[in-house]
Amino acid sequence: LFIPQLPTINYLIVGRQTITMETLTTASSSTNAVVDEAFLSLLSSLNNAKTSPAAASDAAASVQSLQDKLEGPSGVVRFLIPRLWLSATDESHSVVQGDNALSILSYLVEYHPSEYMKITASAVRREVEHNFTTSPSKSSKEISDALLLALSKLLIGPNSDDQVGIATDAQAALLALCRWDRDQDHCGTIAKRALSTIDTLWYYLQQQGKQKQRESSTSQMRIASLMIDVCLLGGEEMSMALSNGKNNSSKDATHCIMDKLLHIALDHPNDDPLLQISALDQLECLTKLGQYPITSARADFLLGRDILRRGLLCLVGSTGDLSKDANENEEWGEADPINGGAALHLLTEICRVGVASSVSISEATSNKFQLLLSSFQKALHNFHPRGELERLSYIYAVSSLVGSCAVVAPSTSSVTDVANNILNDTDLLHEWLSLHSRVSQPKLKSTVLCSLSQVMEPSMWQDEHFGSNTTTRPSDNIVLQLYQAFSHANNERDSMELILTSAKSPFMEERLGAYNILRALVMRGVCLRLLLLYDDGTSDNGESSFLEWLLNQDLESNSEGKKAKYQIVDSMLSCNCDILGGLLPEKALRQLEEWRRNGPNFRTTVTWELATE
Repeated sequence: LFIPQLPTINYLIVGRQTITMETLTTASSSTNAVVDEAFLSLLSSLNNAKTSPAAASDAAASVQSLQDKLEGPSGVVRFLIPRLWLSATDESHSVVQGDNALSILSYLVEYHPSEYMKITASAVRREVEHNFTTSPSKSSKEISDALLLALSKLLIGPNSDDQVGIATDAQAALLALCRWDRDQDHCGTIAKRALSTIDTLWYYLQQQGKQKQRESSTSQMRIASLMIDVCLLGGEEMSMALSNGKNNSSKDATHCIMDKLLHIALDHPNDDPLLQISALDQLECLTKLGQYPITSARADFLLGRDILRRGLLCLVGSTGDLSKDANENEEWGEADPINGGAALHLLTEICRVGVASSVSISEATSNKFQLLLSSFQKALHNFHPRGELERLSYIYAVSSLVGSCAVVAPSTSSVTDVANNILNDTDLLHEWLSLHSRVSQPKLKSTVLCSLSQVMEPSMWQDEHFGSNTTTRPSDNIVLQLYQAFSHANNERDSMELILTSAKSPFMEERLGAYNILRALVMRGVCLRLLLLYDDGTSDNGESSFLEWLLNQDLESNSEGKKAKYQIVDSMLSCNCDILGGLLPEKALRQLEEWRRNGPNFRTTVTWELATE
């Protein structure tokens, strides 16, 4: 087929009519002009709405005209969204941009929420996450206060499935703008303005009646969640949330936005315990480690804020109040029946932050943290768990506290004395490690064993995302001290006997707990020697020693149990390769190395030979 060379001007043939690209460009420009004219008409109607009764009907007609020209509400939103952050000096779009585009979009969301609110929130989030990246940008994007207010208003609304998605999109967009501004070295101006805006909205919600406040509780927690996310961006953002007065546009200028969250979380007794536990959960987000490094501003707030310490201690039974601490010799009362466990959990996380930051915090903050540690120790002595959930909270609290102190005790930090005092608290260790009260509860026994293994060897439980190199291990002396404390807490029975008894339990959960603590022990040469020396004196069953039990592969048939037992072998060989040759018989060592090479499901083959005379 011969195709002649086309002329330089491209064209389309529709029927008998030839349409050149010049014609298409002209048509497109004509269409844009018609759209611009429709937007101008809508803007004019909105500006005259207060003085002209007919402006409302004109605006409705303009909206319908725009929807017809731009293929419905989604087309209108797609047209307006990119123009929201164009500055007044940007001449790329001369008709609708900046505040004019925002005015139109706000009108559409307010007066046509069912058609525009959901798609607008989603479109704004996509646009922000795509164009406001963390890489340096030379574009002159302008984020106005009106735009921040419009996005913040989307956080507030009646509870519904659609509203949850709308609020989530708005929160993500605001947070992305704050992160982008920080990475662009704009000194956190957007974060400061956003916090001021949501502070004003929060103040407005709290000024309503009790019934209205109860209905807006979800909106308050959405605001609190955004505030916490902004605070996690860095120390400057945290300081902004804690500042008040002259930089606060809210009428409640004597208090910072963080105080509003503290008031909800620490009010005791509280008329809305569900809202209170949500506020405690938000405060717990500030204790996150790893992905969000602890800044000095965040550490000072968590460890040195008097009202936070006093309020949480009151929830777990302290007789003090928000204005003063309890007397040292004063007896403690009962913990809050609903949120006492949540407060205990938050205190645990704060103590972990304090121990991890004990070297870098100021002297004044360190003194207050030592007071917090001592008070938390008393709270644990006076906390009497009722039910399985509270028992789990108690075990987690004590193990986390002891684990944090075990890491810092050998150092020269300012909290060393308090940490050693906690590690030598026999009553506290007894309540944590005793298995007698949990004989008929294999899951709780497993929890105790797993928590002890986590204290002895934190790297076993370290999140793979952050890697095990960030974990600090307690010293061998402290691990041996805890090993002996486990015996003392269980009527002086040998610790190894207790662990192997649980390792032979018919309950899978209990066996896994025993496997975890055995794995923690074999990762230390001094503990491995203790295990290999153990022998209960009953050699008839072939399981009297630790090594005989380990090599007996018939004792575990469950796949999860086989994997856990294989991890014991793998850890023992990996961590003690230099000394195992002098501790184990050569045959046993070969068998263990073969097991490690072949995986959890490997079984040693037994060769049967015919006995003859």
